[in-house]
Amino acid sequence: MPNIFGSLVFYSWPLVVLWLLSKYPVKQAIFAAFTLAILFLPNGFSVDYPLIPPIDRETLTSLSLAVFLFFKGKKFTLFPSGLPSKILIGYLIILVISAWTNSDSFVIGDKFFPGLTQHDIFSTIVRTLLTLMPFFLGRYFLNNIEDNEKIFKALVVMGLLYTPLMLVELRLSPQFHNWVYGYSNVDFLQQIRGDGYRPTVLYGHGLALAFWISTCLIAAMALQKNRVRVLVFSTSKVVIYLCIILVLCKTWSAMAYMLLASLFVFKLKPLKQTKWALILAVIVFMYPVAKVMNIFPDHEIISTIQEFSPERADSLSFRFDNEAILLDRALERPYFGWSGYGRNRVYNKYGRDISVTDGKWIIELGVNGFMGFVFFYAILLIPLYYAHKNIENIDNPRHKVYFAALAIMLAIGVIDSVPNTGMSIMHLLL
Repeated sequence: MPNIFGSLVFYSWPLVVLWLLSKYPVKQAIFAAFTLAILFLPNGFSVDYPLIPPIDRETLTSLSLAVFLFFKGKKFTLFPSGLPSKILIGYLIILVISAWTNSDSFVIGDKFFPGLTQHDIFSTIVRTLLTLMPFFLGRYFLNNIEDNEKIFKALVVMGLLYTPLMLVELRLSPQFHNWVYGYSNVDFLQQIRGDGYRPTVLYGHGLALAFWISTCLIAAMALQKNRVRVLVFSTSKVVIYLCIILVLCKTWSAMAYMLLASLFVFKLKPLKQTKWALILAVIVFMYPVAKVMNIFPDHEIISTIQEFSPERADSLSFRFDNEAILLDRALERPYFGWSGYGRNRVYNKYGRDISVTDGKWIIELGVNGFMGFVFFYAILLIPLYYAHKNIENIDNPRHKVYFAALAIMLAIGVIDSVPNTGMSIMHLLL
């Protein structure tokens, strides 16, 4: 629960969104609203009003933008004609079926799991629409390829402005959220790396913040390739600086994504970038399939890593063990999953939760089953296919660079959905 200042910031945020829409063009206001929300609003806090799903900083921003844009006459279509809209509608239908097929209640130990009702179905649809609102708004308002350079520059500037706060936490430990809002919603021990810390600032988990910095870095590399300056700085210096910040975040996965993206941006032409982005995303998508078919070589990988880093091997073994028990639970209701109320998780005979969900894929599979899993990843993979298919239709080579960089960001988001849930509303917006 935030302090008085945190509550004031949260509840007054719709007024800030309204001011942004009144002060700036719609495109800039939408981008600024989502970016400022994930960087500065209280994290892990939500309010639960009757008849609607809990409202957190992201859904509050989505709801505020949707309402104010409607009353300002800036109407937009949620489902324009085309395959992506059909997939989105299909996904919503699956959510309804998932909830409808989980109307039964049960008890494990001293924990009661209620069956889902019509109210839960309505709440699930509203929550999903609000979660996907950045995608809807980005698709309708940020669809001009000539705006990409401005968006990339704004993204990099926001990253640069955030780094001084990160440097403070690197020295003093992750404390800003506690200092500003009076509470911390992350496990402090998870932010300790070696003899130092991973910064979190007001963003949330240090892993997610490192992933966001890597996204800013990809934007900076695209600007560097087009020789565009950021503020008064050359982009080469900006890229080096953000690389240093990313290394200081002590997150191996984010650094690996950065290295992969730099290889794509600087060594491949835009057409090949979109091609390999799609290929890698599809290959990674096969990991959950291999896990379901029980053909993924878990033990062999752990044994190999054990020779070099026993600590890393133990961490990976813990992840694989949790995925195994969660997968067994998911396969009890394979088609449409267990829906909400934590029914997809694993509990001991006393009703205590003994499972840890890291990857988005296992969450989606457990909650919405195979059908939800397939449609969810189709929502992410179809844009990569269209990106590769249409990039040659772009005449301006500078625009191709930005277009390919967007594909790389999305592909890395898909890749990261296997070990983590690092994809944020910014990736849906872009």
